[in-house]
Amino acid sequence: MENQAIDIKDYLKIIKRRSKFLLIPFVVISILSIMLSVVLPPVYRSMATILIEEQEIPSELVRSTVTTFADQRIQTISQRIMTRANLMEIVNKFDLYPKERKSKPEEIILEKMRKLIVVEPVSANVIDPRNGQPSQATIAFTLSFDYKNPGLAQKTANELTSLFLKENIKSRTESAQNAALFLSEESRRLKDKIQQTQTQLAAFKEKNLNQLPQISQLNQQELTSLNGQLLTLDSQERSLHERQFYLEGELAQIDPNALAVNATGNRVFDMKDRLKVLESEYPSLQAGYSATHPDVIKAKREIESLKKQIGGNTDLNKIYAELTNKKAELALLLKQYSDKHPDVLKLQKQISTLQQSMLTAQETEATGRSVQPDNPAYITLKAQLQSIQAELQSLGFTRSQLNKKIDDLRQSLRQAPMVEKEYTDLIQELDNTNLRYREVSAREMEAQISQQLELERKGERFTLIDPPQEPLEPISPNRAAILFLGFVFAIASGLGSVFLAEMLGSTINNEKTITAILGVPPLSSIPYLESREESETYKKRRFIMIGAALIALVVAVIGFHFIVMPLDVFWYKLLRVIGNN
Repeated sequence: MENQAIDIKDYLKIIKRRSKFLLIPFVVISILSIMLSVVLPPVYRSMATILIEEQEIPSELVRSTVTTFADQRIQTISQRIMTRANLMEIVNKFDLYPKERKSKPEEIILEKMRKLIVVEPVSANVIDPRNGQPSQATIAFTLSFDYKNPGLAQKTANELTSLFLKENIKSRTESAQNAALFLSEESRRLKDKIQQTQTQLAAFKEKNLNQLPQISQLNQQELTSLNGQLLTLDSQERSLHERQFYLEGELAQIDPNALAVNATGNRVFDMKDRLKVLESEYPSLQAGYSATHPDVIKAKREIESLKKQIGGNTDLNKIYAELTNKKAELALLLKQYSDKHPDVLKLQKQISTLQQSMLTAQETEATGRSVQPDNPAYITLKAQLQSIQAELQSLGFTRSQLNKKIDDLRQSLRQAPMVEKEYTDLIQELDNTNLRYREVSAREMEAQISQQLELERKGERFTLIDPPQEPLEPISPNRAAILFLGFVFAIASGLGSVFLAEMLGSTINNEKTITAILGVPPLSSIPYLESREESETYKKRRFIMIGAALIALVVAVIGFHFIVMPLDVFWYKLLRVIGNN
């Protein structure tokens, strides 16, 4: 069986045979596309172009506190503008979407409006001044709004543009003010901290004045000097003690009254010498006179009196020894008994009696020694000895003062390491706070200058270079494209319907099909003979199709005139194109 190829004549026959499958989809889809292009409402777009201008003063001189990039700032401002309150205010102001507001909730209307507000950045190739490399930079952006009414589209776009420019100024000013306010508060806080640290440091210095690091070296030097003074005092005390021992030895060998004389010029003996004289003379008197002789009695009384007076010191020593023993006994009793014990009370009474006896003996001894020494040598040595004793007392007082001062210095030196650590921490904290305060103060001044830069509109700003205009032509729908695509789809649908009907059909329509089935060609073929009724039916169909085509052509021309452009304008443009060619 040979392969029977289908040529163009066969396709034309198929189309002719299945003409209704071609015409019906073509006419229906064409009419629908024409109706769609006519029915769809026009949408107009009003667009504004805003230029991003750099700050007038070089950034090396004045730095702006707004550090975000232009794209980021544009998106941020867009989100702030397209809030519910702003968009509803615009909708109510220009009475947008009147039908939708009656039947749909606000969220759907606002979402639809947000989709129709388009912000697109405009980038350009620039050279980055920091590294000299080419890069993309946003130099401007467009703000557009789509709406079915061109006038309202222009008014809405203009309102959005005004909000955008105001929000940019507001955001930059607020950013500069917030930066200046934050740095001002931080500067005040650091200043308060500096004052607090200085107060703590002053109180710490006052409390630990002698343990401060700068005083420790002086304390060490003073301690060395005081030790040297102690050595000098030791030397002076040794010398004075030697001198004291010498004078006491000399003084013990001199009679204080050796040179005392009476009114007649005779020497006056002291009690010891007088006692010796009387004791030496008494035997002679006893030998020369009787025991009742007045001279013997007088000498005996005088000897007894002198012995009694000289022996007073011995009685005083005995009383003192007995008093000491009694006090020792009292201490032992108090360890065993209470203060109310009879033995304790008795012993306390004895101690009081001994103390009174001792005071009486001391007064008697003092009265017996009322005679002042008159030996010049004795007096001189006694004065020297008293001077040495005074010097020793002075040196002792000086030593005690030096030892106290040395103890204080040693205590200060022992505490110096801990004090130095706390002192260093306070100094370091004060230095760090001062450094931070100077940095924040410098930044505060920069922020204030930057704030003034924004207030005077000298910083980076948005400039409206192309305000929104009332659109003259809609941007959608593209009626010509709808018509063209509808025509193409109508032809494709018709041809597809024809070939689908042909593939599903089971009739034999030509010799090639018979040849393909039987394997041999037929001897002859008889053409189809039309009757008069069939011929008239075919004529009516052709007339209807031609009329429908003419109507569709007229509708297309009218739609082109009212939707695309007027026919006279089109004819003028066509003639101009032909004339140029």
